[in-house]
Amino acid sequence: MPVEFFQFLSFKLEALVADEDKEEKEKESMAKDVARLLSLCDAYDQAVKDQELLDQATGTFQELLQVDTLEAMNAKIDELAAEEKLSPALMLTAAKAYMSVKESEYTSTEVKDVMAHLYFKMKDTMGRQQPKEVRILKYVLSIEGPQDQRNALEEAFTPGPELEEADTDLLWCEPSSLLKTIDVVLNAYHSSNGKKSLSGDAAGMMS
Repeated sequence: MPVEFFQFLSFKLEALVADEDKEEKEKESMAKDVARLLSLCDAYDQAVKDQELLDQATGTFQELLQVDTLEAMNAKIDELAAEEKLSPALMLTAAKAYMSVKESEYTSTEVKDVMAHLYFKMKDTMGRQQPKEVRILKYVLSIEGPQDQRNALEEAFTPGPELEEADTDLLWCEPSSLLKTIDVVLNAYHSSNGKKSLSGDAAGMMS
């Protein structure tokens, strides 16, 4: 296997770098080679993982298209969500399918409507799986104007009964919980900045 070869070669190079008899310049050169090889291994692993996830998502997406009614489609999506199978890979597959038919002049209106319903139902359902702090943060960021955002935050920090319906969410959280969520989001952004991955593509289409 290619990845096993890279891992073996990386191990050998690391051993050479640790050799005290080697000159410092030679060690630095070998250390760079090790870093490049490890990067190749990571890229290979991610590519294989992404392809497997996409293959699974494609199969699930095809099953969704086989249902007879929109009600059955909704029920299937809810079932996937309950089983935690509504993955970013599936979301990405649905988004790409929807965009392809949306821009096509040769696709019937009925097909476009079904794809739109499927995509937005999945997007909404997946959004509701997110922690309430994330949903509150998204809502606040969608508001224009600092004063309106401040008012929304004050409401979000006011304890009270919570309500989750199809088109209405009444949620609240502690300020410290929202701050932790912001830290997690920022750290995730900085760690993935410049990297192209399946989850990154899906997140971009879901925003």
